[in-house]
Amino acid sequence: MLPTFDLLDLRPQGDDRYRLQVRPDLATPFGFLYGGSGIAASAEAAEQTTDRPLQWITTQFIGSPPPDSTVDLQVAVVAGGRATTQTQVSATVDGELMFTSLCAHTVRPSGDGAQFIEMPTVPRPDDCPPMTPPFDIDLSRSFFGTLDRRIAAGRIGPAAIDSPQRGLMAIWCRVRDHATGSPASQGFIADIIPLAIGAALGALPGATSLDNTLRVIDAEPTDWVLLELVAEGYHRSIGHGSLRIWGEDGRLKGIAQQSAIIRTSHHART
Repeated sequence: MLPTFDLLDLRPQGDDRYRLQVRPDLATPFGFLYGGSGIAASAEAAEQTTDRPLQWITTQFIGSPPPDSTVDLQVAVVAGGRATTQTQVSATVDGELMFTSLCAHTVRPSGDGAQFIEMPTVPRPDDCPPMTPPFDIDLSRSFFGTLDRRIAAGRIGPAAIDSPQRGLMAIWCRVRDHATGSPASQGFIADIIPLAIGAALGALPGATSLDNTLRVIDAEPTDWVLLELVAEGYHRSIGHGSLRIWGEDGRLKGIAQQSAIIRTSHHART
C-alpha cells in the first residue's frame, strides 16, 4: 500500500468507496471545505483503489461542503493498462455532487528522472518571517492552523495591498506533524494560488476555486517545501496562476495550476 496523508483520516467503506469527515482543520474559516482538502482526499482515494502512484490530478468544484458534513468519495477505474491507470473520483454529500477529480497513475520505473529548471535562491525557512494572516478573524480552528508558512520572496497577503507584485513570490510551507511529498500532501498545500493573484492585483481578494490541477514529479517526503507562485492572468473576475513545489534540497516535487473566481464579499480584512 502507498503512504497515506494521515491528516485526512480518510475512511475506506468498501467497493472503492471512502468517507471524509469535514473537520474544522480541513475547512476554511468561512464555513466550507478547504479546496486543498478535497484534492488531497481524491488523490488518496484514487491511490488506495489502484495501489499505483498518482502522477496527475485535476479537480473541479461544484459545491462547498460545510464543516461537520460527511463527504462520500467513489472511485471508478476508467482505464487500466500494464503500467498506467486512469481513475475518476466523484465526491458527494447526501447524494449531491460536490467535486469531481480525474487522475492518472503509473508504475513505470523511476530511474530515468531529470530536472530542467532550478529552484530560486531564497533565504532558508528559519531566516524568513511568518506569513501575516490574510484575514482578521480566528483562523486557528481551520486549515490555517495546520500549516506553517513563511514569506521567502515578494509581498503576499496584506503587505501586497496597493503594491502590485511583479517579481518572484515564494513561500516556505510545511504541514505541522506531517511530511510533505505524497500527492495528497502536495495537493493540500498547493491551494494557495489566489493569494498570488491578489498580490499581483495589489489587493486582498478572496476566491472560490473553479479547478485545481497537480502534476507530481517527486513524492519523496520532506519537512519544508518552497512554493514558487506565479500569477498569470485575470479576466472577467477569473484569476489564473501556477506554482512550483520545491524540496529543501532543490528538487522539483510538483507543479500546480489553479483558476478561481476572485471576490471580496466574504474575505474582507478590517
